[in-house]
Order: sequence, then structure tokens, then C-alpha cells
Amino acid sequence: MQRKAAVFCHNGLGDGIISLVLSNNFHQNGWEIDTFHNNMDSLQNWVPHLPILKYPDETEISKILQTYDEIIVFHNDSSSFVLRLIQEGKAVCAEKVKVIYAYPSKNIVLEPYYKDSYIDPRIPIVKNLEKFCQRILNFPHITKHNGFLPPRGLIHKKYAKRVILHTVSSRDGKNWPREKYVKLALHLKNEGFEPSFILGGPKDRGDWDDYLKDTLFACPMFSNLDEIAQYIYESGFFVGNDSGLGHLASCLSVPTVTISRRKTVARFWRPSWTEGAIVNPSSLIPNIRGLRIRDRKWKSFVSVKKVLRAFEKLYQTLS
Repeated sequence: MQRKAAVFCHNGLGDGIISLVLSNNFHQNGWEIDTFHNNMDSLQNWVPHLPILKYPDETEISKILQTYDEIIVFHNDSSSFVLRLIQEGKAVCAEKVKVIYAYPSKNIVLEPYYKDSYIDPRIPIVKNLEKFCQRILNFPHITKHNGFLPPRGLIHKKYAKRVILHTVSSRDGKNWPREKYVKLALHLKNEGFEPSFILGGPKDRGDWDDYLKDTLFACPMFSNLDEIAQYIYESGFFVGNDSGLGHLASCLSVPTVTISRRKTVARFWRPSWTEGAIVNPSSLIPNIRGLRIRDRKWKSFVSVKKVLRAFEKLYQTLS
């Protein structure tokens, strides 16, 4: 009988897209696999062979522990379901419940179930998951691909000069200033590119429409992630904050420039499927404990010129 596994992802879009690396490896090695994430169902047609399900109710945990032969859980302090699943799973069937801590800190080794996955904060999370499949799950066939397959009718990089600018993320503290994005867009336009702003869902738009109305830059509306994925797939490049759409672009083989506040975070969370560049403040800027000048003022230390230079270098490398 075919063995059955479950992957319980963290909340974010990027977390889900990355977690599908595990799901795809299970699938490639002959397992039946269910992936649990509450906000990725509209991307199901991009991974038709990897079922994406909503998180069940906590009352279903006992049934889950009986149903699956292997359960991978990304630790999440803010989810009572995850915390209870780990607690009950480790008490009842510890050998088949494996916990993954996905954050770039040397203190990760102090986590109670660190040895379930041996995540290394010094290398990208996608590479970590490859190693997990090889060393912990002992799969004979390993891939870093997360299983995304473009639906019929789309043309990859159809609009090769279109550069997506993704200006928002899960937290304002991760967002490069919008006035810098607009200046970057003007530079790109002068160089013959076609900047297009993606702002996520309606709740993310805020007053962006008014802010951009005099610039004449494209700022399309989307009703779901499937539409956003289609738009990204047919674009030439992606520039944005450290966010889920950057991972989506990368796994769709669209080159990315990711703007991040800290090198260690960027190294761990960098989009890892296709060519890309990371832009962050210089490590020469002081970041002494108690002051954290580089962290607090990072947006001031990442100039438009620096991001433009990273984009131009990436473009030239691929030309």
C-alpha cells in the first residue's frame, strides 16, 4: 500500500511555496502527499499533483496522527493547532512527527526538536530542505524543485522587458520606501524597461493608486494568487521586498532582485530556484547590540542606485 505523508506549512505565502519542496520530494519518491496551508488553494492548478488543503480543526488531530505515516510540521508559535499537533504527536508517535524550525539564528540548535531536521541557518532554506530529504527522510531521489507547472496557454517571459516591482510584504518593517521604488521605476523606464507595480490584494493597495496616478506606471488589480502567478510568469524580471511573491517568481524561473534589511536573513530566505540578486545594507555599517543602527535605519542605507546596479548586473549576466 502506498505510504502517506502530510506537510503542515507556516502561514506565509513564501513559507508555503518553499514547503512544497518537501511535498514534491515525497511525491517524486512514490508517496501520497497532502500539503496543509490556509492561503494557497488558488495556486492548486500550478501543482495539480500536490493536493493543497486548509488546516483542519484541532479536533481532527488524533485522526491525522492515525492517517499519515510521516508528518512534517513547520513550527509556529502563533498556531494553537501546530503546537497541539506537535505536543500530541510527540507523545503518541514521536518517530513519525518531525518538527522543522525555519529561522536563521545560531540559537536554533537549542530548540527541543532541532535534531528532527538539523536546519543550518548559514545556508538557504531550500538547500536545507534538500538535505532534510536526503539525510533525514533518506529519499533516493532528491530535487529542489517545488513542483510548479505552468498551466496551458501561458508564454514564459512573453513580456521580457516587463519588470515587476513588488512594494509590500507581510510587515512594514520589511518594505523598502515607496518613493525609492518610484525612482527606481523611472530609471528602469529610461533604460527601456516596462515597470509594473504589484501590490498584492485589495487590502494591500492602500493609497497606492493615488500615489502612482501621475506616473502612468501599470498597477494591475488581481483577484487571486493564480492571476498574480500568471502575470509574473509572463514577465521578465521581479524586484521586491523579502516576501512570498519573490519566491513565487523564482520558482517560475523569473529572475529576482530581493531587497532585505539583513544579510543573514537574506542568505537564509533568498529565492533559490533561478538567478537572482540580494541587496542589503553594507556590513561595514555598525550594528552593535543595543543600538542596531543598521537594522533600524536599513532603508536609508539601501539606495536606489544600489538596487539599480544590482538589477543591471543581473540583466547583463543573463543577456
